[in-house]
Amino acid sequence: MNLNSDAMLVSLRINAWSGRLYDRKASDLVAAQHEAIAGAGRYNKRLLPKDAFAELTATISQARSTHFTQTLPWDDQGNRLLTVANYDHYTRLLDGLREKMVRERTRFIERYQENIARARVDLGKLFRIEDYPTDEALRGRFGVRYRITPVPEAEHFIAKLAAEDTDRVKRDIENRVRERLDDAVADLYRRLGEAISRVSERLRDDEEGKPLVFRNSMIENIRELVDIAPRLNVFGDDRLASLCQRVKEKIASVEPDALRPSRSFDPQTRVRVKREADALIEQFAGYFGAPDENLPEAA
Repeated sequence: MNLNSDAMLVSLRINAWSGRLYDRKASDLVAAQHEAIAGAGRYNKRLLPKDAFAELTATISQARSTHFTQTLPWDDQGNRLLTVANYDHYTRLLDGLREKMVRERTRFIERYQENIARARVDLGKLFRIEDYPTDEALRGRFGVRYRITPVPEAEHFIAKLAAEDTDRVKRDIENRVRERLDDAVADLYRRLGEAISRVSERLRDDEEGKPLVFRNSMIENIRELVDIAPRLNVFGDDRLASLCQRVKEKIASVEPDALRPSRSFDPQTRVRVKREADALIEQFAGYFGAPDENLPEAA
């Protein structure tokens, strides 16, 4: 593969006003009431009722989750690898969430004065109108945007080095890029492994022999992964492609109602899917690796 023509780097930036504010007077008062030194604690006011941020918070969470799901890990500076094959899909989803953020921000501002009135009651003597940004200022405090840049080539870093150092530095950079690409592919395997393991776990019976609760999201997450993984398969890994196809046919194709007590429940299908999931976990154990704690938790 040619990394510079097949992939790019993308970083996500989210602006969000927390609606919280440190109140020094209240903090000092609490400290004095408890005979503690000043600065022993901090009192942070919630300037608006919690539910005022519900829609904005949900959109922000969705943007972060989508960004992680549709890309691969790259570095510690917030950049992630986006393949050309997944570019259109990624930008369509993120552009939609950017527009959604604008709509939610507009609704938030429309309800702003009403929520300030509610906060006046909730905060009592802690309320101060000067704590609140203006409507216009709020427009710049909520936003979702992404930035796409090329993957730097080794020559980009060594142009100014002495000639005798260039070969060594270039090898180091190329090795580091290769390691990051290997980690990116391993990340796909880990995601699939986690999703398959969740399905296997939820297809067990409890201590009384009754099926555990099996939610739609178990299968929905699997379906999303086998849709995304081929577009993020930067090396064209045949084993990964084969795994995705097998998961798609044997697990993702099954309706959740067939796997839990319902009108469509099929005990034989439940046993078969459980057996298939366990077989995949055993076959690809060396590829799935340990769960990645940085990935968003599945619902």
